[in-house]
Amino acid sequence: MSITILAALDDSPASLRAARLLAGYRGDRHGLSLVALNVQARPFTLWPGPAIDPGKIEKALLAEGELRLEPACKLLAAAGFEPERAVRLGIPAEFIADEAMRRGAAAIVMGTRGHGVLGGFALGSVALRVAHRAQAPVVLVQPDSVLPAAFGQSIRILVPLDGSAHATRAVNQLLAWKPWLGDTQLELVHIRSAPTVWEGLLPTDRELLDRWGTREGEQATRDARALLHTAGVGHRLHEAEGDPSAQIVRLAGVLGSELIVMGTRGLGAVHHALIGSTALKVAHASPVPVALVA
Repeated sequence: MSITILAALDDSPASLRAARLLAGYRGDRHGLSLVALNVQARPFTLWPGPAIDPGKIEKALLAEGELRLEPACKLLAAAGFEPERAVRLGIPAEFIADEAMRRGAAAIVMGTRGHGVLGGFALGSVALRVAHRAQAPVVLVQPDSVLPAAFGQSIRILVPLDGSAHATRAVNQLLAWKPWLGDTQLELVHIRSAPTVWEGLLPTDRELLDRWGTREGEQATRDARALLHTAGVGHRLHEAEGDPSAQIVRLAGVLGSELIVMGTRGLGAVHHALIGSTALKVAHASPVPVALVA
């Protein structure tokens, strides 16, 4: 059964880097179906004049979308892939998410800083809106992301866990991805909160504080570790203390991780703000691609 990956692309450096991630795939390429998608936003005109031909405008936008896809598709073709090309007209984030759902895509891969409608990842971008809307996990790639050395054969993955169901879903997603990810080396990370100084517990008593932190980490990662144990997937647990996003990025470098996979939180109007905290900071600062799992 073929696994569909939807790549939302243009001709920006970040998109080309995302295409290189897929071009470097070393697994069974016959089992991977790539769809290269570009979405062109329709122009918004309050008072269209009689000289405006909507048909010509749409035709020009479709042609522009094809041009935007050309560099990435050439790169993928040179690597031996035959991606299906798709150009759509509409609201980019909605069309990307809906196209992924319609095709049953296992993942959406896209750059964090694009040209035109894919531009501006920092806040309120298409990439963030796709992560907010899509049912499929979204893999975000920066222009200078360090790409996995043997993607599809083996990969080292860092998974931040805080005990929430959202974080545990990221582990479930990794288990579902195993057929196309290849051998996975999982590094589970728990960033513990600074301990409260209870009565009778001195802040200088590091042994007691460390025991407290270890219990917290074991509790927060219990469900995820149980899933991995049942699936027979090896993993290691690491703990740190401090700012979560900074520690996650630091540990990714220390542990030589090639991908960060993390759950996102929130529903409705607050979701955007919540995904914009730790997850957004990690995606913005990470030296490697980041997969956000809703």
